[in-house]
Amino acid sequence: MLTVAEIRAIKPQEKTKRYPDEKRMYLEVTPKGGMYWRMKYDFGGKEKLLALGVYDDVSLKQARDLRDEAKKLIKQGIDPNVAKKEAKFVKSGLDTFRALATAWMKDREGTIKPVTMTRDLSTFEKDLFPVIGDMPIDTIKGVHILAAAKKIEERGAAEMAKRSIPLAGAIFRYAIREGLIENDPTPHLGEALKPRKVKHMARIPLSELPKLLQNIDNYDGEVITRSALKILCLTFVRTIEMRFMEWSEIDFNNKEWRIPAEKMKMGALHIVPLSDQAIAILNDLKPFTGHRKYVFFNHSSHKPLSENAVLGALWRMGYKGRMTGHGFRGLASTTLHEQGKMHDAIEIQLAHTVGNAVSAAYNHAQHLAYRRTMMQDWADFLDEQRGGLIVPFPKAAI
Repeated sequence: MLTVAEIRAIKPQEKTKRYPDEKRMYLEVTPKGGMYWRMKYDFGGKEKLLALGVYDDVSLKQARDLRDEAKKLIKQGIDPNVAKKEAKFVKSGLDTFRALATAWMKDREGTIKPVTMTRDLSTFEKDLFPVIGDMPIDTIKGVHILAAAKKIEERGAAEMAKRSIPLAGAIFRYAIREGLIENDPTPHLGEALKPRKVKHMARIPLSELPKLLQNIDNYDGEVITRSALKILCLTFVRTIEMRFMEWSEIDFNNKEWRIPAEKMKMGALHIVPLSDQAIAILNDLKPFTGHRKYVFFNHSSHKPLSENAVLGALWRMGYKGRMTGHGFRGLASTTLHEQGKMHDAIEIQLAHTVGNAVSAAYNHAQHLAYRRTMMQDWADFLDEQRGGLIVPFPKAAI
């Protein structure tokens, strides 16, 4: 056994040296003079190490007391390292669902798409935190999580309700990794929610396309919104991709819009060939938003154009329940296929996965020239559908 006098007489050596006490406890002394209390113990069939503190913040007697407390936990079937970590979380208030979710979100920064981060944060703040946010993680039961999901379901957001459960589960698994709990109560909770009906995005038939194009040309709302609808027609990108289009992403010389991988659903760079008509619309927009980051910048909200702006414009034109921003994608896909355009080129232009990752990358480059022609053909087709009528872009202020 060590004595206080022996400890005070210890001098640092060239290599780290251990000085044994008793019951597998020892003092570890580093070459730089650091002195650390350590204890070896067996748990779950494995030898583990418990840090008991730094000498002389922790005296010899205090270290022995901590050792004895740890051995009592081991006899009760409790891993002292896990108990130590749990006590640390509880003492600092980091054992609540809110605190753990915040830590989990911070760990994911820079590794996931900003749109996913924003969506998850919204679900936490709007739906999960009000119900279970301030509860210690080890007190939350499946019934609590289900109650939060049911509230979301009651307001008609069935998809959000379904998604909230695995999102909560991610926090429980994070807590398990931190040694705070043993189990995740979320598996199978989704079965208690109402079956979600698959809802296909509404779109008009091709026969109504000429009228829609004329209605868009004559739309008397915001210039930015009218231009957004036209770009959706011409490029058939996803609405969110159009809304967050940046001027820096547009190559006017090569007539391309290069959407960064972090903005794309499939996580890969997406090149959108721009027709002469699309380039003209963008050039006409420059006086309005060219000094801003986003092409479709809403001067009222000081944010990119909202999804409701596009949907609201279609409703005002009489297409409620019959056409959505996403509907332009389906309309273009169906029409281009009927026109005999190459299937892979259409799928790539829709930013769908074609084959495996290697073939997808190859096809992406291989079909770019073809897609340039296809996109210009599509734009010319739209002009034919509207009867060849070219509506000049208004120069009025927004």
